[in-house]
Amino acid sequence: MNFQVLRRDLVDALRKKRPGLPIEHFILHMDNASSHTASTTQLEIGVLGFQRIDHPPYSPDLAPFDFSIFPTIKLQLKGKRFTSLKELVIATTNITRQYDREWYYNVYKQWVHRHHRCIEHEGRYFEKE
Repeated sequence: MNFQVLRRDLVDALRKKRPGLPIEHFILHMDNASSHTASTTQLEIGVLGFQRIDHPPYSPDLAPFDFSIFPTIKLQLKGKRFTSLKELVIATTNITRQYDREWYYNVYKQWVHRHHRCIEHEGRYFEKE
């Protein structure tokens, strides 16, 4: 694999997404998915030279889907039965569409706040306040 080509293509894609952001500000936020923790993936990211922020071993407080989005969807689906996967996908899509941009922005702000709290406690466990 040509890592110079991969890095160039990835940087180009990131620049299109975030024009004007200097390359030194690109940080990969990776969870503990096996595809992210595989030694080959770790090696490739190291060779590419990107800074990386890892999740602690299991940190649902830092995963927006775990602390906000999934609980909201699950609450609305509670007690409902679906006869097919397609029916479930339609119901879930309808639920996610009912929330406006501000709701998702607030989820993002909560996510940032949770990261700041984790940094303040140097990654140690702490009770919710």
